[in-house]
Amino acid sequence: MTTDPRDALELRLTLRRLEAAEAAIADARRSLDAVLTRQAGTSIPDTPVPAPTVTPAPAPAFTRDPFLRFGHRADRSPIPPAKPPKPAKPPVPTETKVIRAIAVVGSLITVAGVALAVTLAIQAGLLGPLGRVLLSVLLAVALLGAGLWLDSYRHKATDRDTAGMVAGVTALVVTSWLVSATIIYALVQELEWWPAWLGALVLMAVWLVFLAISVIRRLSPVAVSMGLSILPVATVFYDFREPVTWLVTLLPLTLLAVTRGRKHPEVRLVTAAVAVLLQAWLLNDVVHVVFSTPRSVNLTIALVGMVSALAFAAMTLRFPKGDRNVNLLSGIVTPLALLGLAAPAANDTWAIWLLVPTAVGLAAIGYLHKDLLGMVGVCATAVAFVLVWWLTPPLGAGALIDATIVTAVFFAAAVLTILWLERRKETSVWPWAFWLAAALVVTMHLSRNVLGKSPVWLIDHVALVQALLIAVFLGVALARRRALAGFPVWAQVVFAVAALHLSMVTVVTAATWLGNIIGGNTGMWLGYLTGHALVSILWMVLAAWILLAARGMSDRASLGAGVVLAIAGVVKLVVFDLGTLEGLPRAMAFLVSGVALLAIAALRTRRRPSGAGDGDTHPDEQQDGRHPARGSADVEGDVNA
Repeated sequence: MTTDPRDALELRLTLRRLEAAEAAIADARRSLDAVLTRQAGTSIPDTPVPAPTVTPAPAPAFTRDPFLRFGHRADRSPIPPAKPPKPAKPPVPTETKVIRAIAVVGSLITVAGVALAVTLAIQAGLLGPLGRVLLSVLLAVALLGAGLWLDSYRHKATDRDTAGMVAGVTALVVTSWLVSATIIYALVQELEWWPAWLGALVLMAVWLVFLAISVIRRLSPVAVSMGLSILPVATVFYDFREPVTWLVTLLPLTLLAVTRGRKHPEVRLVTAAVAVLLQAWLLNDVVHVVFSTPRSVNLTIALVGMVSALAFAAMTLRFPKGDRNVNLLSGIVTPLALLGLAAPAANDTWAIWLLVPTAVGLAAIGYLHKDLLGMVGVCATAVAFVLVWWLTPPLGAGALIDATIVTAVFFAAAVLTILWLERRKETSVWPWAFWLAAALVVTMHLSRNVLGKSPVWLIDHVALVQALLIAVFLGVALARRRALAGFPVWAQVVFAVAALHLSMVTVVTAATWLGNIIGGNTGMWLGYLTGHALVSILWMVLAAWILLAARGMSDRASLGAGVVLAIAGVVKLVVFDLGTLEGLPRAMAFLVSGVALLAIAALRTRRRPSGAGDGDTHPDEQQDGRHPARGSADVEGDVNA
């Protein structure tokens, strides 16, 4: 026991503090019991409060999170608990930076010195080709062995800071990899001892060995450096005349396969960038040798791009990194770039059709993981159809307008997409906008003939089939128009104008085809003019019906839809019909449209008296048998009361 008087004094002070704390706890318990007794209205006899004893706290009982109970979302606190800030990364010491620089420079100087020594030996006649190869192999093995030894020492050393040794290990291992790739290149290209296919196989084997070392030893800087070397290595060993050498295009995918951890996002970022650059280089190589490139080369490049796009999307969403920006680049931007670079390589081949299932696969992966990629994939599918329509081999008579299969498949997919978006209650404008824009593009040639006074191109059965497909598409979209109610006004106006254009194409094409069947060339022109006049009349009559007699629409909705139709009809009359139509069709179009506008101006105010309010009456109030003015008066009376 201690005999120091200071320790004894400190012990007495500590005991006094404990006694004071126990007394305070006892007073607090008595006050709490008194409050509970007054609230319950009963008296509880005072009982002596025992002195508090220190007992171990019971283990907390497991309770289900109310957020997941019974499958319903419980109310959460409006103020979420603050997340602890991420610890800041310690700055890299200056000594470590210097050591890294020295390691890199030292490895480069070593390689340069060996090269100079070998050159000197060759000039002196002391070293032949075989000796050069053997010496280079020994150098690669020595560098790799030194790197592995230094890495093992780094893990065992405890008496010093080993962070700077990573740079040395990286320099040695990466230099060994580059020397190995150089040896294989010399055996294939310079010495011509190996065929190109054997060099590609050996290169892939050596690459996998070094990649395994970087994974097993957890050397992410080695993986990053190897990723940066993919582009020069692949471009040197790739030969479009030798199919086995096409294996080097899979180097980015092999590196992507080892980036499953949440740490080290730089490896995946480098892999994504290199994959896009390699795909662009392959496309550029095909373009420059397009006249001598076999068809199988184009197919392979296109397939590599599509498979890589799906692989990056799946790996990013299945094994996301901690950095959201890296996930965005590797999971959305990279797949879209790879898909776009794969399209030109598949030009005029059957592989162009694989763009559509690839885009659908991106959407499926995104929706499966509830990621933004789902919506992006839906938009990309529409773009894929446009690329197929643009780059597909000609069908039928050879013109794009005869590629009925592309248009038919597109509109069938468009109908399914509308049903899917409505089912998921998609509130974003972009999927709808992309598919509507794609519909305008794939019917571009038909629209050009409708507006260009070229009815001779509208009498073919192919044009009629496209017109019927457009009609089905518009019918399904009109039946699901409630899904568009929450969109901004500008989006609804744009969609309405595009739908009116497609309806014009449908009506004019059908009328021209029918006129040609009935009256030959004369009937064709009469059907064309009558179709345009009929479109203008239908737009005006529909506007009048919506503004005057439509049921189940609010004042604001009916006013907006009617005004859009009326403006579209007037613009078509003045801009197109006045200069294109002639004779009775033009006169009837102007006469009926004018009467419809006069009817709208005269009867709209009678349908909606001024006392009905500002036109925001709910449709349920219009259908309950009461007059709008009466409803407003009742509401006013309630408010005054």
